[in-house]
Amino acid sequence: MGRLPLEGLRVADFSWIINGPQVAQWLGTMGAEVIKVESQVYPDLTRLFPNCMADRVRGPNRSGFFHLLNYGKKAITLNLSKPRGRELAYELIRYSDVVIECYPAPTARKLGLTYEQVRAARQDIVMVSVSLLGKTGLEPAEWVGWGPMAASFVGMFDAQGYPGGPPRQTGGTWPDYAVGTAVVFHVLAALRHRKRTGEGQWIDASMGETVLGQMPEWCMDYFMNGRDRRQWGNRDDVMAPHNTYPCAGEDKWIAIAVRDQAEWEALCRAMGAPEWTRDTQFADQVSRWKNRNQLDERIGQWTRAHDHLVLAATLQRAGVAAGAVLDSVELHQDRQLWEWGYWWELNHHEAGKRVLPGMPVKLSNVPQLNLSPPPDMGQHNKEIFGGLLGLSEEEIRRLTEENVLY
Repeated sequence: MGRLPLEGLRVADFSWIINGPQVAQWLGTMGAEVIKVESQVYPDLTRLFPNCMADRVRGPNRSGFFHLLNYGKKAITLNLSKPRGRELAYELIRYSDVVIECYPAPTARKLGLTYEQVRAARQDIVMVSVSLLGKTGLEPAEWVGWGPMAASFVGMFDAQGYPGGPPRQTGGTWPDYAVGTAVVFHVLAALRHRKRTGEGQWIDASMGETVLGQMPEWCMDYFMNGRDRRQWGNRDDVMAPHNTYPCAGEDKWIAIAVRDQAEWEALCRAMGAPEWTRDTQFADQVSRWKNRNQLDERIGQWTRAHDHLVLAATLQRAGVAAGAVLDSVELHQDRQLWEWGYWWELNHHEAGKRVLPGMPVKLSNVPQLNLSPPPDMGQHNKEIFGGLLGLSEEEIRRLTEENVLY
């Protein structure tokens, strides 16, 4: 395997759960040495999620959730509540290029992970802080929050609701992953800036503002036209049909989007050109959009008789944008994801064989990314403290007994 793009870069990853570990994982997969810092006091909570344990057997090294966000990293245990633990954290920072944390502002101060404290250890450090609404500004900078709170705060769940209904949440905690992948770009930009100028900087990242930046039409329609786009559901400003439709089987669906007259005619042919498609209320794009409720009902009656996977392929071949709504089992079995190399198998020494998601991009000159196994808690204590930081075996033993390396 040739050199990876970020080899030679070292990341001190003090983050936990999703967004910070996602940033570190992307950097590590591209070749950076990522040192995950946690402790028995503040373990990464994803190590402990009971519903993600292999065979339902609990253990800090068995969680699939932890595995999917932490492969390609090294791990040490360091108790930042101890003065010596904090000293060693700053020693590690002196040898690092990037520092990542994703705690609420009060917790970051308590742990000694503010930019001012970290910068005192290394002047040109690139530091990442990820939080609900950023760590600067008004009172919300002090708030504790999870991804769904960020999406709620910026109106995303209201925009996704269906007419007349309540706000609707996306599954999981999508804002965490959105800000995590977005921040990687800013890290690389900051590193390039440092290479040119010698200056480090603080990347103060907001989950809420990341989500808001991905809803431009929702914002601009109000700013420019004064329209409140509430409860828009699956609707589109122009396209009709544009929705999800029921298919044969229990809770099986297909998404269909028709952009113009040519695609509408292609859909009509695929449906067998039923007489209702020639009704004047569906004659052109504007008419279809105005009568989209009736149109959706008609199309739904047709899709109910078809398998969602077969129908999606049929419509795609006919020139209609369509996609089956896959569940988790179908995603695991999807041939394209396996053929493309997105899914990969981890043989873990405790959890056994499991399938993990890889990177959603390919680099033509980097055939193999860093997919080394996720680390056990404290697995690399001797390598990092004894090797990189130069502690003796006796000191490592003593600090372990004193719950500093804990």
